[in-house]
Amino acid sequence: DGKAILYLVDVSEQKALETKFAQSQKMQAVGQLAGGVAHDFNNLLTVIIGNCEFLLMRHQAGDPSFKEINEVHQNALRAAALVSQLLAFSRKQTMQPKTLALGDVVGELAQMLRRLVGEGITLNVEREPDLWAVHADEAQLGNAIINLVVNARDAMPQGGTVTIRTSNQTVSAKALGTAMMPAGDYVRIEVTDTGTGMSKEIQSKIFDPFFTTKPPGMGTGLGLSICHAIVEEHGGRINVESKVGQGTHFTVTLPVRAIA
Repeated sequence: DGKAILYLVDVSEQKALETKFAQSQKMQAVGQLAGGVAHDFNNLLTVIIGNCEFLLMRHQAGDPSFKEINEVHQNALRAAALVSQLLAFSRKQTMQPKTLALGDVVGELAQMLRRLVGEGITLNVEREPDLWAVHADEAQLGNAIINLVVNARDAMPQGGTVTIRTSNQTVSAKALGTAMMPAGDYVRIEVTDTGTGMSKEIQSKIFDPFFTTKPPGMGTGLGLSICHAIVEEHGGRINVESKVGQGTHFTVTLPVRAIA
């Protein structure tokens, strides 16, 4: 009779699972490579740093060779820090989770972060009272927050404002599909900046290992991929919202109960 039946099928959960699986496979492959190289490289750096420290004991600040030896030592230390990031990215560092009050963790980081962002940038910290506790590795979680703030700082070369906000959130099955976030209680950490923002194309790549928009020699492209790895290992999620010229908003969501 000229009638038609239209079926609408919601494939949001399927698409989310496919995206998560593809990202997981990519991170695992690069992580295995990075972890293997990092261990061998770390052994070489240990020898270099040790010998540099021995030479610095023999050559004081007034010695003609002091400047060059100290430069080798400082660069070796920077390389060691990069190796540490690679190991964190490859998940080969042992986690030491404990019950944490995230509000206290953020509060303790705030003073150091204010020095880190430097002049011209205002850092605001907004902590919800009675924040629920999470089961997490304090050092790794702190590293993730620092990476997000550093990323925000670099996006504001002319200055601006970075806001760190913590809050409780209860997710129902109806609010978000189980492929994205199971129902339950969570703690959110939001890092917002008033910087240059990102296009959709860049947003789709920011968690890829070694992807960076910074000039050569100015960034490794590991910061956000490490954040992603740390948050995922804690059973959480990290999302980004950004508009060119209007700033960027990162949201880290961590489960209140421990996830093995």
